[in-house]
Amino acid sequence: MDNLFKHLEDFKWAFAGFIGALVAVRFQNDLKTKGSIVIFVLSGSAYAHYLTGLVGDYFNIAPSSAGGIGFLLGAFGGSLTAAIIRAITSSDWAELLRKKIGGSE
Repeated sequence: MDNLFKHLEDFKWAFAGFIGALVAVRFQNDLKTKGSIVIFVLSGSAYAHYLTGLVGDYFNIAPSSAGGIGFLLGAFGGSLTAAIIRAITSSDWAELLRKKIGGSE
């Protein structure tokens, strides 16, 4: 049982990001399918898990506030991923890659 709690401790920032992303889903009008919601929430959790320590160190924020950082990264992480995907698909780079790789036209 102690081993389980140790692993949960390792993912505390991801959990904070998960909750943040769940809250943010309510305000995302462009999420139409269950799959897009899942990707939004998982990407927010991943941002929070991997970037909370980095952001806290960069801005010299107390470790006791790391949960709040994780929550905010989760809330905005899914939006960031969606914006990146929209930018890639709407750019000429996407069309160039489709032509070079031979994707459907």
